[in-house]
Amino acid sequence: MIALVARRALSTPLARPLSARYSSTASTLLVEDRGPTRLITLNRPQQLNALTPADLDAFIAAVEEAPAAIRAIAVTGAGRAFCAGMNTTAFSGLDTGAAKALISRVGRAVGALRLSPKVTAVLINGYCLGAAFEMALAADLRIAYPGVRVGLPETKVGIPSVVDAALLRHHVGLSMAKEMLLLGEIYSVEELGARFVNVYAEEGALVDTGEEVLGKVAELTPVVMAAQKELNEAWMNESHVDGIKRSIDVFARVFADPSTHEAVEKYNVRRKK
Repeated sequence: MIALVARRALSTPLARPLSARYSSTASTLLVEDRGPTRLITLNRPQQLNALTPADLDAFIAAVEEAPAAIRAIAVTGAGRAFCAGMNTTAFSGLDTGAAKALISRVGRAVGALRLSPKVTAVLINGYCLGAAFEMALAADLRIAYPGVRVGLPETKVGIPSVVDAALLRHHVGLSMAKEMLLLGEIYSVEELGARFVNVYAEEGALVDTGEEVLGKVAELTPVVMAAQKELNEAWMNESHVDGIKRSIDVFARVFADPSTHEAVEKYNVRRKK
């Protein structure tokens, strides 16, 4: 289990803005590597951490460029919100070409959590709306405070919910998904069903709880985590028959890595005790 670090560490030099490295504009994203977990903090609390295009680029880099030593990626928000979604000023005056380019960046940022070979989690500390809620849908795990408010209010802005909002029906069912997408209302997270949130945290313990859950990943091989995430994605997008065929190939492939043999032998020895 990794050592737990107090949340105040986010204000130390370990928590570094990515704007200098990843963007020439003012992204305020913070990244902190805490043992095997990378903690990404959306850090514009006065605007409820609403995302700018520069934040999208920094977020993509923070997820996709995480080193091999990082086994899990967690995302949270500074202040009283996780994230209010995209700053809606980014949508002003777009023509169709610019709109497609922007939403493609949103899709890549949100999808980075789903497609990463590392285990990903959102730590929902407050309002989680729009593109941020799509991050919650795309992540492998959701850890939250009770009563946090979530939703997809895009229709109220005059735009549709897109990209990983396509996953909503898998989480909440078709009827609830249509209600959320069409009406754009905000809901308490409990209204989405008993298992939408994997773990609820006590007040003030969200990051510690996230690290405790994700610390379990450090006991597993990166090879098996990447393989299982590849299969999860395939089973969402391929036919049942094709998904089974792929799983056979993936199962065989992991045995090309020595860590698989080591894990199997370690498990068998432990069973004999």
